[in-house]
Amino acid sequence: MANLENFVTEAVHAVKFKMIRERQDVDNADGCFSPEMAHQIYGDNESIFGYKDLNINVYCSAGSLDIYYDVSYSKKVDDLTNNQGLKADNVHVITEVFPNGYYTNLEEFLNTMEKKSKTFEPFGERLCEYKNFEIYMCESSTPNFQQYHARLESFIFWFIDASSRIDHDEKWRFFVAYEKYQDSHGETRYASVGYASVYLYFSYPDKIRPRIAQFLILPPFQRKGVGNKLFQTICQHFRSQSNVTDITVEDASEDFQRLRNIHDARLLKNLPSYSSVNLMKGFSTKMAQEAKDNFKINPKQSRIIYEILRLGITNTANRVDYKNYRLEVKKRLNMNYLKEKRDMKRVMDRGFKISADKKLSLPSTEENIEQLDGMYKETEEYYQGVLERI
Repeated sequence: MANLENFVTEAVHAVKFKMIRERQDVDNADGCFSPEMAHQIYGDNESIFGYKDLNINVYCSAGSLDIYYDVSYSKKVDDLTNNQGLKADNVHVITEVFPNGYYTNLEEFLNTMEKKSKTFEPFGERLCEYKNFEIYMCESSTPNFQQYHARLESFIFWFIDASSRIDHDEKWRFFVAYEKYQDSHGETRYASVGYASVYLYFSYPDKIRPRIAQFLILPPFQRKGVGNKLFQTICQHFRSQSNVTDITVEDASEDFQRLRNIHDARLLKNLPSYSSVNLMKGFSTKMAQEAKDNFKINPKQSRIIYEILRLGITNTANRVDYKNYRLEVKKRLNMNYLKEKRDMKRVMDRGFKISADKKLSLPSTEENIEQLDGMYKETEEYYQGVLERI
């Protein structure tokens, strides 16, 4: 029996994406990128069993995102003599996230790509230009957009945790970034770069509260300022609308929250209520209201920005100032713990019993202090990184 370790492959290493602009890109070693995660496709351990030297190539036409899919390997465990009944995993489960079909014939894919690239143009309304990038806004009703969006949305399973496809309705807005480039013949072409989806929630009595649900810039275009420009464009679009209360974000990733904090801190640091004198007095309702009125930033987010900006002016060598700052941050970090304790006490005061499991799930006062210290240290280190950028 062969060494079975040779038949186990990490999915994030096996899968390779490449955006194809022209035929010669297929043989170009540059331009490939790997997924950040694969558990939503290949299971929690993110491994594929049963193949040796496994390669899964996914080529996408740069503009319309049509897909070519190819799998290769040198050996399969099913074909081995005396394989003890072992069966290889279904490597083709990946195709379940390919909407609208895919190509397995490379020549057919390339011919289609060359034809479509000549006519492919961005969907919707152009909102801004940034260097050689353009950002457009679409609705679910934008002609032919939903099929394109389904292909673009396929990437979220590899780069955004706990992802799921959306159900299109009239309350969705989509902000899509494209790169405008010249092909080898000097013709203008467009490549898909990334997108954000925003849902327009109702805000009583007659307003809306946009919530950013998904936000993705494809790896070849990251660290070029496109993500920041896309977020700016979304915020500017909704700030101009009088019926918008504030802008929220759904389950922001660490990278996106950093981008958001940098953007918002640059705005709020110039408001009167965020002056150095006011920052040292503590977070106030005036700060929250001014952030909301001027930039549609919600109170929870404006509180975080207050903490970041206050750290920037706090003399950490001054024992009193630094202690006061730490207490301010820990007050927010400790809110959930205190709420759980209050809820538990309220239940007990009413004569109900609390299960042993529920009691054990709540840390003791000593454990909470230790956890809070660790959370604070991580938060301050993170805030310092944001301050370096602004």
